[in-house]
Amino acid sequence: MPTKSLAFRLAVLYGSLFLVATGLVFAVVHLILAHKLLQNLDQDLKEDVSEITTIYLRKGLPALKSLASAELAEEGPNNFFFRILDSEGREVFSVGNSVFKTLPWPDRASESPKFFVFDLTDSLGRVRAVVWRLGEHRMEMAVPLRFNQRILAQIHRAFLWAGVVALLISFPMGFLFAKRSLRQILEIERVARGIVDARDFSRRVPLSGRGDEPDRLAETFNSMLEKLDLYFRELLQIFDNLAHDFKNLLSHLRLLAERALEKRDPEEREELIVRILYESDRFLHLLNVLLDLSEAETGLLKLRRERFPVKDILEEVDQVFRELAVSQGLNFEIRYPDEDLYLFADRARFLQALLNLVDNAFKYTPSGGRIRVEAKRKGEDLVIKVQDSGRGISPEELSRIFDRFYRGRGPERGRGLGLSLARAYVEAHGGEISVESEPGRGSVFYIVLPQTLPVETTHPAKEIVED
Repeated sequence: MPTKSLAFRLAVLYGSLFLVATGLVFAVVHLILAHKLLQNLDQDLKEDVSEITTIYLRKGLPALKSLASAELAEEGPNNFFFRILDSEGREVFSVGNSVFKTLPWPDRASESPKFFVFDLTDSLGRVRAVVWRLGEHRMEMAVPLRFNQRILAQIHRAFLWAGVVALLISFPMGFLFAKRSLRQILEIERVARGIVDARDFSRRVPLSGRGDEPDRLAETFNSMLEKLDLYFRELLQIFDNLAHDFKNLLSHLRLLAERALEKRDPEEREELIVRILYESDRFLHLLNVLLDLSEAETGLLKLRRERFPVKDILEEVDQVFRELAVSQGLNFEIRYPDEDLYLFADRARFLQALLNLVDNAFKYTPSGGRIRVEAKRKGEDLVIKVQDSGRGISPEELSRIFDRFYRGRGPERGRGLGLSLARAYVEAHGGEISVESEPGRGSVFYIVLPQTLPVETTHPAKEIVED
């Protein structure tokens, strides 16, 4: 069975909603009209009751019988019934069709008129009856509801025909309206198919300018395409760079290996082998970075947690960058925490994340600038701050600097992996990494990690591997 289009389903939905709405309108109109007709009839009956009561009190039963007979002659026996009963329930006088006598009249009556609706089994249908007491007599009066029912039947037929005509119009109109409403959706589908078939991310969905939901969807879709287009272009550029780096590394390794084979002097051969090992380590390090990024982003990174002093990590950072700070003319400062703090983490990966942040600060801070690394407790968390007085980061770059393969502007650009790897390692530990920066005023990177403990509450260090 072929799949129905969304426009067809919406047309059916619109038609169904119209039917339901028409039914509700009909029900409301029917109830209001039936109630109004019954009110009018009751008002007429109340006037008749008042007239009968007045004649009975002023002129007695003979005058009342004459009035009833005159009413019967005017309305006919099937359209008017009136009966007088004495205190024992015996009939004193009656006019009208005797079938009215078979109605389930109440046994008792009061001076206040009581109204009832009864159903007759013959052609008279439903009737409206009223019962009240006058002195020693009981009065019963009934009239058929045929007039009310006739008006309601005409209303029913009018609604039925109007509903049929409107339904025949509503489905095609609903289909056209649905097609118009889905025009933007169909355009998005067309553009998406064009992108899939032609691999052209430059295509965009034209906007209608109405600002409605489909238009906003098209605008969001275009924004997504722009980001995907930019991402894939940068990704291709990064892959080109990585392929170029891999090619250079492998070519260099091959060249060194060939030269080592040609050397007869053991010392020269050993020197070349050492260089081969160094270049191989660089190559493996790059591959490990890419693997760690993939595993961290998919939640598969294994952490070898151990408890160690935060001070030791800061001392290692100082050892790595102290000479570089002197050679570049930078004021490099390490601020140790006021208390002995311990961290339960993968020591190597946490150190690498911190080294990447500090290395980034050294790249973008000119000679004479200042770099400060500070660690302190904040509640139950460890907060490490890396602050520099470099050129700062523009708002456009600030939202992307942690993206994989994103490289900032300027001559210091690397492979775009350092900050993304730092974020991956920190988040793998359940921590957070953030940055504050303004162009020309430097940058401040924050690492927030849980599980810091004062020295007196620590336990002997042990290593735990997390899968």
